Amino acid sequence: MEIQGTRFGTLEFEDADIITLNDGLLGFPLSRKFLLFPYGDDSAFFWLQSVDEPEISFIVVNPFDFFNDLEFTVEDEDAKAIVLEKSEDLEVFSLVTIPEGRPAEMRTNLAGPVIVNASNRQGRQILVKEYSPRQALIPEELRGSFQHNSGKSDSVRVNQSR
Repeated sequence: MEIQGTRFGTLEFEDADIITLNDGLLGFPLSRKFLLFPYGDDSAFFWLQSVDEPEISFIVVNPFDFFNDLEFTVEDEDAKAIVLEKSEDLEVFSLVTIPEGRPAEMRTNLAGPVIVNASNRQGRQILVKEYSPRQALIPEELRGSFQHNSGKSDSVRVNQSR
């Protein structure tokens, strides 16, 4: 299969590559099928590309790669919705916002992570009241090591020497 997107051009994929979010994402109820692929080589960032609405894509991260003390519980209702039987099948992603011209101020939505059952590719956006929907992704003390490649408006790099 393939879709013609506005950001990436033609994307070829198999049905097995699709992540299905039956309830969509908050604010994007018509987008229910997504592709997930790396932002770049050796990057902690990923693209979550809508198959239903090819003009819609999000940058996402595994929040556990950035926050060592992050903990939350997947409620039974949410686990049931994605048919999650084993915790090791759970993948978690949070949406990232990068303010134009201020990439060091990027934030991630820890209050609304997307959980995915890796064995069946079913996912759901959940609510985690304990966390912020606008959590700074780059700690203040590391922002000086952040680089923005001005040659490409979408290209960002994070110095990973933490």
